[in-house]
Amino acid sequence: MRLTRRSLAGLGLAGLAPPAALAQAGVVRSVPMPCLAQSGDIVALVLEGSGAPARRVVTFGQVFAPGDLPRGAGLAARLADGGAVPLQADVKLRHADGSARFALLALAAPALAAGAQAGVVLHRGPAVAGAPFTPDLARRSAILHVADQRVDLMAGLRQALQRPTELWQAGPQALQARVMQPMEIGRVTSLRVVADITLTADGGMAIDLWLRNDGAMRPGGGALAYTARLLLDGREALVAELPRHHHYTGWGRLLRSGPPPAFVRPDATYLAEAGAAPRYDLSTGVAATLLEAMGRRVREAEWAPALGPRFVTQQMGRTGGRADIGPMTMPQAAWLQTGDPRAAAFAIGQAEAAGSIPWHFWDSAADRWMDTRRWPQLWTDGRGGAPPGGLAQPIAQDTGWNLASSHQPDLATLPWLLTGRRAFLDELQAQACWCVLGQWPRARGRPGGPGLAEGVNVVRSNQVRGAAWSLRQLDNAAWATPESEPNADWLREVAAANWGWIRQQLPRWTRAQGEAHGWIPGEYGTPGLLPPWQQDYFAAIAAAAARRGSADARAVLDWMTNFLAGRFLMGPQGFAPHDGAAYLLAMQADADARNPLSSWRQIGDATRAASLSNGDGWSKTEGDYAQLALQSLAALIDVTESGAARAAYDWLSRAGAPFTGVADYRRDPLLNIVPRGQPRVPGAMPRCR
Repeated sequence: MRLTRRSLAGLGLAGLAPPAALAQAGVVRSVPMPCLAQSGDIVALVLEGSGAPARRVVTFGQVFAPGDLPRGAGLAARLADGGAVPLQADVKLRHADGSARFALLALAAPALAAGAQAGVVLHRGPAVAGAPFTPDLARRSAILHVADQRVDLMAGLRQALQRPTELWQAGPQALQARVMQPMEIGRVTSLRVVADITLTADGGMAIDLWLRNDGAMRPGGGALAYTARLLLDGREALVAELPRHHHYTGWGRLLRSGPPPAFVRPDATYLAEAGAAPRYDLSTGVAATLLEAMGRRVREAEWAPALGPRFVTQQMGRTGGRADIGPMTMPQAAWLQTGDPRAAAFAIGQAEAAGSIPWHFWDSAADRWMDTRRWPQLWTDGRGGAPPGGLAQPIAQDTGWNLASSHQPDLATLPWLLTGRRAFLDELQAQACWCVLGQWPRARGRPGGPGLAEGVNVVRSNQVRGAAWSLRQLDNAAWATPESEPNADWLREVAAANWGWIRQQLPRWTRAQGEAHGWIPGEYGTPGLLPPWQQDYFAAIAAAAARRGSADARAVLDWMTNFLAGRFLMGPQGFAPHDGAAYLLAMQADADARNPLSSWRQIGDATRAASLSNGDGWSKTEGDYAQLALQSLAALIDVTESGAARAAYDWLSRAGAPFTGVADYRRDPLLNIVPRGQPRVPGAMPRCR
């Protein structure tokens, strides 16, 4: 998972400079945020100009920590010099206490030259009901041609505006509505047009246009070829030729009229406090060469085609260095740590590319993503058989993608939260539903059976890394999906049921594991051996869920602390601390997986006997395994305030383990996660201005 030369190639960034040169190159850090100096201040951001005139409206997403924006309170914005900025907030999600969790914001930005920056503070204010502006639709047009068919998107918008309760944004700065229309091209009936159309008070228009060939479980589903052409206000805005649009995939582009709006740089520290992202270290910075390469790649011809993978690994089962797997992807991590538009463009482009992955199963009869409420027996694998056990049209073998839950990236969560593009919410929900429907039914359980998570279990009999990444997707979708979405309740129930099931197993697992308890059982491929780094994957996901309020996930994390911290502290008990970050540990004396070793000394002796031990060195840690251990310990410290986790973190951070220096994190920012108040370069933390 490290950003080695191999994973640089996977991102299309190889050949630019060797890793050592990346570490020596310039460093880009996050710009300072405005200071929060007044009562009611919540969070700051920085606008970066595009050269657009004053009052050009920029729309984006904003997460809020519990209690920061109570129900009934208004949200306002001011510049660093105190001047008010027109702002519209459409709250889409609330915390349990009724305060806002996530809102779509529309801000009329000041005039800023290209690259110029202005700080903005969001603060509580009186609730002001701004009447939605009245757009002049008579002079606007948006015509989509697909094959031999014509779709008048503005006619669909006019109809949507007649249903005010369904508007996605409605206020004095922006109106947004979704236009969705099924299409039949030849014999193929599975295609639908999905267009999120935004009109702004400055006269601008944006269309997030998607062609989704994802209609499932009906006659006529399959691949098709077509040419798509979009005319905005009579001008050609998009032309795309698709020789083969595979079933269960989609593609889309965000198209605008008028000059581009300002770019929004978020406050990554606040996002961590709000539970939206890991606590990335803003002190180290990211190698400038890496950001320059991302900026170059998004301008190249290889980036442009519809349904292109955009350097997302298509053979998901591939192991080794992967910059697209972790709590989030490496470009997303670089985006948070720097706020740089080049990393943002790369991450947003990969979120668009997620549409090309064949894990989208739209239930046209219910207008929702397929889940186990209507399809309790479904297995999307080709071995599912005939409906309702399998898909009516199996996933084609020539899509270019090989799906694997154990190596799935999260391409959409952060882009959804920072941009507010509804298409990315679609991606997040579709993938989360697949995490259950793509799981072998015998492992996920019998629907309606006794116990928690029966029928939706993504942990039992799964690889621990597969369980971690599936829970990551379910948790993120459950936490970030508005209550009005049809799949919202199911997503929350499934995520909660899985954490509840894991918590139920803890007494039994503790009895079996004994003194060294705290590791999640799972399928590892080699009987008797345990990769501790997969436990670090799982701990990071448990910490994210616990930070967001899951008591069950918190209990699981508390339980895991004994193993995660103990592996670095049990030298007096016969377990070499260096082995805490080894690639494999010997956890059983024989091939009987039901009888794990139950003491640190037994595990240490067995690991040495199997020639898996680091001893006093690091020969078995030639990868990102120490980075993974540090980030999980950092999450433990943040969530549980465990003294043992802090002692283990302090020891490992000073132990000289491979790839744990500041230069390593600069060239590979994916796992650059620290405890609260412990930056790696204290004097380099950006200060508010």
